[in-house]
Amino acid sequence: MLNSSTSVWLGITFVLIGAINVWLILQASGRVRDSKASTRLIAAHRIGGYLFIALFCVMGYFMIARLDVGGGASAGAVIHLTLAMVLSPLLFVKVLIARYYRSYHSLLMPIGLVIFVLSFVLIGITAGPSLVHQSRMQTVSLEAIDLPPAAIDINMAAATMEKRCSKCHNLDRIVGARKDARGWLATVNRMKALPDSGISEADSRIIVSYLASQMAPKGSTTAAGLEVARALVDQRCGRCHSLDRVYKTAQTSEEWSATVTRMVGYAAGSAGAIQPGEDQQIIAYLSATQTPDAVDERKAQATAASSAGQSMVTQVSAPDQPVPRSRYDSKMIGFISLVCLGMLTLIIRRPARTVQAPTGAVSTAASSPSGPLILRLASITAQTPDSKTLRFIVPHDRKLNARPGQFLTFSFLFDGKKVVRSYSICSSPARSGYVEITTKRVNQGSVSVFLNDRASIGMTVEANGAFGQFCFDERKHQNVVLLAAGSGITPMMAMLRYMDDLCLETNVTLLYCVRTSNDIIFQGELEELRARLKNFQYRVLLSQPHPEWSGPRGHVSREFIADTVQQPALPDFFLCGPPAFMEASRAILTGLGVKQERIMQESFGSSAPKSAQADSVAAEPGALAEFVRSGKTCLVRNGQTVLEAAEEHGVGIPSSCRQGQCGTCKTKLLAGNVRMDTEDGLDPDSRAQGFVLTCVGHADGDVKLDA
Repeated sequence: MLNSSTSVWLGITFVLIGAINVWLILQASGRVRDSKASTRLIAAHRIGGYLFIALFCVMGYFMIARLDVGGGASAGAVIHLTLAMVLSPLLFVKVLIARYYRSYHSLLMPIGLVIFVLSFVLIGITAGPSLVHQSRMQTVSLEAIDLPPAAIDINMAAATMEKRCSKCHNLDRIVGARKDARGWLATVNRMKALPDSGISEADSRIIVSYLASQMAPKGSTTAAGLEVARALVDQRCGRCHSLDRVYKTAQTSEEWSATVTRMVGYAAGSAGAIQPGEDQQIIAYLSATQTPDAVDERKAQATAASSAGQSMVTQVSAPDQPVPRSRYDSKMIGFISLVCLGMLTLIIRRPARTVQAPTGAVSTAASSPSGPLILRLASITAQTPDSKTLRFIVPHDRKLNARPGQFLTFSFLFDGKKVVRSYSICSSPARSGYVEITTKRVNQGSVSVFLNDRASIGMTVEANGAFGQFCFDERKHQNVVLLAAGSGITPMMAMLRYMDDLCLETNVTLLYCVRTSNDIIFQGELEELRARLKNFQYRVLLSQPHPEWSGPRGHVSREFIADTVQQPALPDFFLCGPPAFMEASRAILTGLGVKQERIMQESFGSSAPKSAQADSVAAEPGALAEFVRSGKTCLVRNGQTVLEAAEEHGVGIPSSCRQGQCGTCKTKLLAGNVRMDTEDGLDPDSRAQGFVLTCVGHADGDVKLDA
């Protein structure tokens, strides 16, 4: 059996390992930029976890061994057992999820934190009081029993006495007794000899020392003798009848001797039998205090005291009488209060972040959480000769809630005009402090030229989002194929980085189509990801390869996909690239037996093929749009959206994503018909009420809108 000191330090080690494990997993989650360090931390966390379970099993064994099956369990034992019963299934579930159910990995962190808190409580309710225990050392003289003086901790000795003596009887028998050291030694030796008493020689010495110091008679020899005898009367006589029968009776010494002798005979052989020698002490006490002369003398003293206005009852403090001490002394209460106060402070009052405004800037109120983000450009990284990655810092007081694959809508201000464009996020959503986009330079694209040639570190831009239904969900996408062309790799990169950051074991294949090897965006990082993600493979298809290129050539084809994806009907496909590429890819996948619901496509507001749109635009005549609240009527040209026409004529319609995803530009259609490229931004109620998305809406004939 473990002693109390070993148990305390074993419990502290148990909690310390749990705390280190929590720190390791939090560090591993935060090391998203260093996958090797994250892997090492997770390995250390795994080792610590198994050590934690081993210690829990050891402690559980000794906890069960200490249970007294025959007697009632104490409150502390019940609490310990309850916490252990809760911890056991939690540990089992955590190991089960970690090893076999990877799709539920998001539950590991909360389960681990609950396990740590319960473990802290389990150990704290015993180790805490032991650590804050205040010793009360006292030297007890044992000269009367021919033993050297003993130095004991009164608190620890009292606990030992209570534990051992209460096993057979209640403690009232001890509290009411008064004996000298020799008397207590005889009593303890008699108790120790009983079967299953559990009193060791060391316990016996401690108990005798404690009782001799705290439960010994005080005063002169005569007074001490009377005190011991009075305690025997209270203890022995009170077991069979009320003590009023004793203290209201007055008899001569001979009568008391006969009475006590008769009582000894009645009690012989019982559990409360009067021990040899005790009957003479009881007779001597009653003969001295309960004779007719003694009773008359006390009555006379009481009458005289009453006449003088005095009381016979005096309250005398007993400095040597042990005062019950609370188990929860001031030091322990102060420690618990400090911990609780600290936790409440962290929960209720979170530290505010102070942001210093630039010199000369005009102070403005903080934007609301639902308003646009003001992003600051922090770095620019060249990916290929005509593409760059821009990293923007997210404000400290804002949080970007994005899923891997979604996009942001940016409002750029340059050359005296505001231009709105949407770009896919290519950074992992797990890295909430910044967001990255990658832009490919297009000669006719004013924004792409600006971002690649003129954007400078420190510039700010307004962004809304994230938007889009084209996103990876680790809970339902366990096997995915990413099919990208050109800059369509950007949302795919966000998905791959997210898988890497969260150490997901998703089966993922990337098929990337570009013109030349110089056009491969993120080429170096893709190679690193292939080495880190054990279930990741990717192939590059070049349409204009150099002579030394040994990989696949040409355009996306059935053979290119089928050679890499052996069972195309099983995975989920994500397509992103030029419209012609996505149209061809979708047709190939359909021909391979892939169901439509397994094909996700990033269309940026237009689900119809480009050629079909061009044909419809060419055949579409111009139409008139009447904006009722603005009192304006304007022409909507061929291929122009209702929102673009409204902006040209000064009609204010709020907008954000301009891709039919966010619903900001929805406007009620009062008359006519508006054809929309997508309705993702409309909820069922808005559709039923006749709202349309003006950013992707084209007028089929004259229309009237509430704007």
